[in-house]
Formats: sequence, C-alpha cells, structure tokens
Amino acid sequence: MSFGYFVRPQADRDIDEIADYIAEEAGLAVGIRFLSDLYDTLALLASQRAMGWPCKVEHLQLRAARVFRVSARFENYLIFYLSFEERIEILRVVHGSQDLEVRFRKES
Repeated sequence: MSFGYFVRPQADRDIDEIADYIAEEAGLAVGIRFLSDLYDTLALLASQRAMGWPCKVEHLQLRAARVFRVSARFENYLIFYLSFEERIEILRVVHGSQDLEVRFRKES
C-alpha cells in the first residue's frame, strides 16, 4: 500500500520562506539541498508515519501532531505533521531554536 502526504498552505509558506532564507544566506545550492532533503523526509514519513515523536508544544492545533527533523544536514528544522490512515498532513515546518509555543500562540 502506498501512502502520501498533503502540505497544508501554512506549511507551504513555511517551506518557501525557509528555502528563500537559506538560499540568500548560504547560496542557491544549499537552498535546493534543503528542499531535496525536506521532500525526501516527507516521503519517508508518509511511508513510516510513526517515525516522529509526539509533539510537546502546548497548542490546540498541534495536540495530536508528531514532529521529525528535516534531515541530519538540516536538523534544526522541524516538521510538524498529523498521521492518518492513508496519508500524513504537514502542518508546519519551522526552525526549532525559537520558542515555538510563543510563536504558534502569536500566529493563532
């Protein structure tokens, strides 16, 4: 059985902003590497939906979410996702060094 993933609009914006930032700061090749690593990890998570760990951020929309790092190369970037029977839904992709509870609360 094959599983897929759906990237929600906010996560799509997160990905664009992060890739743009990385490309500006570290060069286009690194920005492209980030996107490649991210999409490889999303495919992996879709096939092994329990890989991540339960989200500990106190936020209503993330209560049932799981979290996983983009890759070893981009380990500070976190993927927040929900796991369903036949797919995962990507909620957010963010840098993990910030106070995530404060950030998500401000955005609500």
